[in-house]
Amino acid sequence: MKSIRMIGTAMAAIGLVMSASAQSGDDAAIVPAAAPASPSAAASAPDPISKSAAVYGTYQSDVTDVKDRPFASAKDIDSALNALGGHNPDHLSKGWIAYSALIASQDPEYRAAVRDIESFYGSDVLLTGLKNDVRYARTLSGGDNAVSMSLAATEADSRRITSTAAFVKEQAYSLQGAGWAKAKIGNSGALANRLNSIQTVGTPARQPLINAFNAANIDSVLANAGRAGAPSLWDNVSGAADAVRFPAAVTSGLGLTQKKRVKYGKEPVADQIATLAAYRILGETAASSSQVNSAMAERETRGCLNMANLNLQQCVAAANQQYEVPFCIGEHALADVGQCIGGVYQ
Repeated sequence: MKSIRMIGTAMAAIGLVMSASAQSGDDAAIVPAAAPASPSAAASAPDPISKSAAVYGTYQSDVTDVKDRPFASAKDIDSALNALGGHNPDHLSKGWIAYSALIASQDPEYRAAVRDIESFYGSDVLLTGLKNDVRYARTLSGGDNAVSMSLAATEADSRRITSTAAFVKEQAYSLQGAGWAKAKIGNSGALANRLNSIQTVGTPARQPLINAFNAANIDSVLANAGRAGAPSLWDNVSGAADAVRFPAAVTSGLGLTQKKRVKYGKEPVADQIATLAAYRILGETAASSSQVNSAMAERETRGCLNMANLNLQQCVAAANQQYEVPFCIGEHALADVGQCIGGVYQ
């Protein structure tokens, strides 16, 4: 246990806040439906962080569906447009920050600090501190390292999205020789309006991913995803009707890359990630759902994703032939999204 002096110093900060505010294979992990990962949470209680993270996982699954797979028909293009371009910016931004928090919650030092303070002062006092000042959580021992883990995963995910964007955009040129791809779209304005309707509702999280993020062994998977130098978790995730197969643990060659730092001006996002991670460690995500949902709401990333959606609609509305749509998908439903989540680290 950390020293009482360290705990007292940390809780003094809470006191000020309170007064001021009065990969796949034989050894891969099969993750089926299970109880919430946190042992202290009620088995029947929903976990809003895990549920939101599953929305982000669904987007990454949609990326996988088009990654390195050339379009063979107008139906393929339309399906990719609806899937990758149909995500609601509010839901997706919350999903990304929730996924980041799940990874941050795996840092051993940070977990120990949160648990030590809870043990000494009680969860109610700690929860009050988290509620009153979103900046507090990252000041705990291991807080910066925990956020760095999440940023390492974001960097890998952003590279993956950007690479897929380049592959998809290239097809705007390579498909010009295909007869079916030169066909007129018809009413592209109506296509853009339909896309807007889909985005308003948002793409729901896939049930196997909801199950996976609530499985008992998800923490070990997420810990590997946050290791410096690790590939994107989603590069090696495969899905089935009733389960998601996560890659086995990868340890060799990791930890050699310089840790990711928060970009200047993006500290509030890092604070929210640390705060959500603390709620996750405490197993209080359901009991404190209103505070958790508030911490997941991040204006800048949501605004960036919203602009990406608007640009996608405008691009689609201006398209005349089928082969032009892949450029819109690659540029705005992929590359822009990669930039939105990748704008937090340096």
